[in-house]
Amino acid sequence: MRLFIAIELPKAVRSELSKALRELRSRSSGGRFSPEDNLHITLHFIGESDDLVGAVNAIKAACAGIRPFELKPGSYGCFEKGEKKTSFITVEGETEELNMLREKLESALSDNGFARDYHKFTPHITLGRNVEHDELVSMEMGDIEFKNGFTVGAVTLFESIREKGRMIYAPLHREKL
Repeated sequence: MRLFIAIELPKAVRSELSKALRELRSRSSGGRFSPEDNLHITLHFIGESDDLVGAVNAIKAACAGIRPFELKPGSYGCFEKGEKKTSFITVEGETEELNMLREKLESALSDNGFARDYHKFTPHITLGRNVEHDELVSMEMGDIEFKNGFTVGAVTLFESIREKGRMIYAPLHREKL
């Protein structure tokens, strides 16, 4: 199974982000864009693993003592690799709590036999991969403002499944904060 751990976004937030996604798609000359239902904040990508018990135990340990906290979509940004871009929306709000949750999760995953991610954590919501556009589009996308915030009250273990040429993210376990 291909697994990852993420924060789910409420429908109102996904709907607002989907408007930005449509705008990006219309201004870009190519890319693979995320379906609205797949928008989330990744905390850790596990990859191929059948160790559901270890993953769930790590999530439970990470969530212990973390209180619900507020986040909201921020501004448009890109991770660039050559001419290709991974387009995303930053995450704002109570990011100290988010970073604490992420650090606890990395530690708990390591304790349960999973590889620890030592990369700098940049919380974001991916809109698309291999997106092709110029600097003007980046500037115009930067003008988009988001109104809807949300309370993070759980962390979800997902399985990523390819079905009829499309990625489906199936929740396997939700752990409340």
